Amino acid sequence: TPSQYFPDTEIVLDMAVLSDAVYHLRKKVGSCNTTLAHSLDYETANGNEARFRRIRRVRREMLRAGGGDGETTEAQDVFNLLLPEGAECLHYSHDYSLGTQVLVVRSNIHKYVAVVYAGTDDWKTTLQDGEMLTGEFGPDPTDEISPLFEGVPEGAHVHRGFNSAVFDSDSFHTILDCVASARLGGSCDGNDGAGIDEDPPSSPYQLFTTGHSLGAADSVLLGATLHLTYPDEATRSINFGCPKVGNAKWSFWADSLQPDNGGQTPAGRTTSSTDGDGGNKGGGSSGGSFEIFRFVNKIDLIPRLPDLIVYAHAGHTIQMSVGGGIKAYYDHVGNDNLGYAGVPFGWEAGAFALLPFAVASHSSSHYVNYLADYRPDSGPDLNSSDVGSYVDGFERVEYVFDRTKDRGRKSSYA
Repeated sequence: TPSQYFPDTEIVLDMAVLSDAVYHLRKKVGSCNTTLAHSLDYETANGNEARFRRIRRVRREMLRAGGGDGETTEAQDVFNLLLPEGAECLHYSHDYSLGTQVLVVRSNIHKYVAVVYAGTDDWKTTLQDGEMLTGEFGPDPTDEISPLFEGVPEGAHVHRGFNSAVFDSDSFHTILDCVASARLGGSCDGNDGAGIDEDPPSSPYQLFTTGHSLGAADSVLLGATLHLTYPDEATRSINFGCPKVGNAKWSFWADSLQPDNGGQTPAGRTTSSTDGDGGNKGGGSSGGSFEIFRFVNKIDLIPRLPDLIVYAHAGHTIQMSVGGGIKAYYDHVGNDNLGYAGVPFGWEAGAFALLPFAVASHSSSHYVNYLADYRPDSGPDLNSSDVGSYVDGFERVEYVFDRTKDRGRKSSYA
């Protein structure tokens, strides 16, 4: 498998920073241009007082220099400090009734549009209550975009709570409209995107969805929706600490949308050409694709939940181990036909055996710090085929000869 198949290091870091940043917007901003009352006096419980002391200092300096409208400047200070370099806020909203907090950004450096979902403080309840039952994937049948979901297999069900958080949110259609405009260089919510050239881009910006914890689950559902909306394009969900989203049938369908791997095409998928960025495009006769990369920090508990047999992971598991060892597991469970290994035996049980450490491993800041500390060399040119990635291939199945039974024994510890 070529390393170009995996997301670039810089893209992964951007997604991790965004997934962490969206949490810090709570109780601070109401949109890309407005702050909430006394927002900069709000001290977080995550040790970010120093970050916001800096914001206050920058704001005072700008105001002394006559730096524009106070409220707008204050909001811009927040986003300038929290977002990755070159990324600008195009839409931000928080639906308090559902707990859905979402941010849309555009990167003028890496040429992408990303939709970022925040998790909820009440993840324990969400993963334990009646909303954990599965239901149909997609919006209400009366929704104007419901015809897009007619191709989803019958019985491909997802977590009802996650589905509601995405499709029942007041901001759902606003997000779709924003993505439609932003990918072509347009504006959202009156945010012009000052860093964008006056002429439309020669090709649409890359589409990413991301999030941490339950926000990661929401990002997977929105990513699948964007694929149905733009079936000829490549959409990727790069997320962190993601729980299981749907049943086996939904996961199999989602995996069927991914591109081929190094020219080895799983059954039921079409071989396709390579896109302009050195990555493989596939996932169907249309040439578009949807792919999920789920980063898991050590024994993070949330990716092992819900602990019910009806749920299954979709997408590739990127396991972050102690000491910087990172391994990629194809479709989580592997693929014997391609020779790819699944996650090791006991991958789920280990987290429950060390519960305090498993819960601590879930922090979004731990993901950011780990990926920053173990960042590989990205090469001299981010647009070349030499761009670095955290992994350069999927783990392979190894066969160990068993003398007692005179046959090969498969091991997933590749």
